[in-house]
Amino acid sequence: MRPLDGFDTVKRKTSSHLRREPRLGNRLFSPMLFTLSWLTMGVISASGATPVAASIPTAARGVALGNELFSNGPIHHIRIEIAPKDIVKLRQSSHEYVPAVVRDEKEWREQVGIHLKGSTGSFRPIDGKPGLTLNFEKFVQGQRFYGLRKIHLNNSVEDPSYMNELLGGELFRAAGVPAPRVTHAVVELNGRKLGLYLLKEGFTEDFLSLYFHRTDGKLYEPAAGHDAGEPLKAVSGDGPDDQADLARLAAAAHEPDFHQRWQRLGQILDLETFISFMAMEVMAGHRDGYCLARNNFRIYHDLDTDRMLFFPHGMDQLFGRADAAMQPQMSGLIARAVIETPQGRQQYRQRFAFLLTNVFDVPALPRRADVVASQLRQVLSKKEGRALDNEVATVKERMVMRRRDLEKQLNEPELQLLTFENGSARLETRWEAVDEPAKGKMDRAKTPDGKMALRIQAGPVTSATWRTKVLLGKGRYRFEGAVCTVAVEPLSFGRGKGAALRLIGIPGGQAESLVGNRDWRALQVEFKVEAQQAVVLACELRARAGEAWFDLDSLRLQRLSESP
Repeated sequence: MRPLDGFDTVKRKTSSHLRREPRLGNRLFSPMLFTLSWLTMGVISASGATPVAASIPTAARGVALGNELFSNGPIHHIRIEIAPKDIVKLRQSSHEYVPAVVRDEKEWREQVGIHLKGSTGSFRPIDGKPGLTLNFEKFVQGQRFYGLRKIHLNNSVEDPSYMNELLGGELFRAAGVPAPRVTHAVVELNGRKLGLYLLKEGFTEDFLSLYFHRTDGKLYEPAAGHDAGEPLKAVSGDGPDDQADLARLAAAAHEPDFHQRWQRLGQILDLETFISFMAMEVMAGHRDGYCLARNNFRIYHDLDTDRMLFFPHGMDQLFGRADAAMQPQMSGLIARAVIETPQGRQQYRQRFAFLLTNVFDVPALPRRADVVASQLRQVLSKKEGRALDNEVATVKERMVMRRRDLEKQLNEPELQLLTFENGSARLETRWEAVDEPAKGKMDRAKTPDGKMALRIQAGPVTSATWRTKVLLGKGRYRFEGAVCTVAVEPLSFGRGKGAALRLIGIPGGQAESLVGNRDWRALQVEFKVEAQQAVVLACELRARAGEAWFDLDSLRLQRLSESP
């Protein structure tokens, strides 16, 4: 990694609004925000010319540089007391604030607003291990806890490693994208030990003050809507809640002319930071974030630059699929709008490559996980410590595998748009055998009737595919081909049993499956592409016996329309 010379003096043209002094809450968030190598390196701008590491404000950098004072500090022990009548209220209405007493080793606060948090998967009732939001000024104006007005205690039930949110936030901040700070705490409720929690700062003016001079811009979170152009909830900010800024952003995203779209987006969106945001969401496998799911995110309108920024949120599930595409089909409107433009595609790839090299730092990331785990073991039982070690080992392995696969994807020749003749494109070449089965076989062979085909002979447990990757523009398509099977016995578990055509990474992208003895049968699966992207097509066999043949001459893509 290349250190950035003159780190504090190199400034982006829009960086004058960023704060230059450490702010509130630094004493509470003791773990390192990111390693020194991440902190001092330069990150290439979207244009490839100006380093954007300077866009990480001195406030955020100052917290990291002073972290040696806190990195070996004890895990916080937070005790919460709620009156019995208010416990009843939380059982009946979990998201309504009730008063509580909150204290740890140094601070004691009364009349703290508290309610349960979490959604499907993470929500737990008050009598279990609930996720909690603590608002210190809900009932007492100006009350703070370590200088902060709001924190969250996440139960981490969907991340037993207790690492994803912490590491994810550090990655985003190292990439120049503001993200909440995270540490850990042991929590008690009315004398009952709830166990280990993630302690995360809230999206408030305190958070914004780390990165911006002005904190009175609108801060939005998903509510009834989940994208720009839909009704979002304004959680802070002055002025009328007419969401005119979101409307401007959505209008720019819908501009049909790509050149004009890029210009219009640049007038309302901080494009450099957004491209880093996109790249890091995909790189870390944040499948429940904005770009891939339009779910966990925040949008802030910075009034100094009059531009919108996206912040990551809800990163309890990261690094899930090592082979996830580096340029997947984007779900978020703004992500699709950016990646459809030639400038957006080019700068996304450039930024992705640089962040992978300079931020997604293996082995520094696994070492960081080990440091945090060693701190957590001090407050866990031996049994809990062993369980944590196993989960952390899994996260470390996933990070290593993800980095390896992304390097492979970046080293592949850049795809060119697939050429269609009369709406059809043949797929005879560039098929790759993946997951060849033990005691089975995958090869190109001639069938008894003389067809050249891709063949998969099953072993006892087979989930094998022939794959090819193609670059497609926005539109509707049909993947089709002729398939035959000989004595195929499907697996007794999982989905997609037998022989089939399917799409990797596109929901619902699979045709019917064939089992037993089936003569040549035409299979097909239709799908749509929202913006130009690489799509992986697969000829698959999931079976415990038998073989499948895929006629090479029949494998093709049909373009049904040029827009969804």
